Amino acid sequence: MLGNALVLLTYGFTRKIKSMTDVYIINLAVADILLLTTIPFVATDAVSGWVFGNAMCKCVQGLHSIDFYSGFIFLTCISVDRYIEIVQAVEAHKMRHRTIHYSKWVSIMVWIGSILLTTPQFIYSKSVLKEGWYICKMIFPENVTTTVKGISNFSQIILGFVIPFFVMVFCYSVIVKTLMSSRSFEKHKALKVIFSLVIVFVVFQFPYSLVTLLETTDLLGSKQMPCMESRHKNIALIVTSSLAYIRCCLNPILYAFVGVRFRKDVLTLLKNIGCISWTRHIKYCSSVKPRQNPAAMDTSSFYL
Repeated sequence: MLGNALVLLTYGFTRKIKSMTDVYIINLAVADILLLTTIPFVATDAVSGWVFGNAMCKCVQGLHSIDFYSGFIFLTCISVDRYIEIVQAVEAHKMRHRTIHYSKWVSIMVWIGSILLTTPQFIYSKSVLKEGWYICKMIFPENVTTTVKGISNFSQIILGFVIPFFVMVFCYSVIVKTLMSSRSFEKHKALKVIFSLVIVFVVFQFPYSLVTLLETTDLLGSKQMPCMESRHKNIALIVTSSLAYIRCCLNPILYAFVGVRFRKDVLTLLKNIGCISWTRHIKYCSSVKPRQNPAAMDTSSFYL
């Protein structure tokens, strides 16, 4: 919450929006904050079962899914924008004056698309009593065919994880190849950032998507799961979803605070609200001054 809130406060008071990536990072922070607001409900559900009723079940499940998918897609947008800025630098420079306008429309479409992907959660999520324990989950009626269930679940997995993942891998692979062939003074640091992004995404997000896929397969294959297997699945969902929440906490660090300019903006914000003095502000800003090399390739999109 603190990291993502700092991102929003910095853009709101000390930092100007200058690129598409700036717009996407703001939306990513909003998505992560909204996703993190579901943690108290998830924690209570894990300990005491679902005690919030049917309406809150639909709201929490829907909000979780909207922010889950929008976060994925905004990560994809950031990857594509960085690809354009570095690999297609000439075209990006020509279109720079239009990019912020386009990014706002893209962000609106991302939110609308995420809501559409989440429609099944709003419709079919409910609180039900099972073995003396209330659970909140998506339960399809008997009249819903297996085909509809499959389309609903697998479309969310494919559009919400598989496609964004492969787009990120493609974009960053080409960026790495471009940086390796350049003489950029900061290319090694940029490469470390790229590898960190991909590793964190795979380590913290892939397990949850895999468990969700297995749960979907079980849902389509049978209506009743053995008790012990069901408990193991629930534990796996809790553990892997916790890893996914950790990724939300790491997003501000990976996509914002790594950047020199962004750290200076945070220091300026702290100075403006009285947390640090003017003297310390000057001292800290001078300590994060980036090294300059006129002949270096522009990798500024990695140092926001």
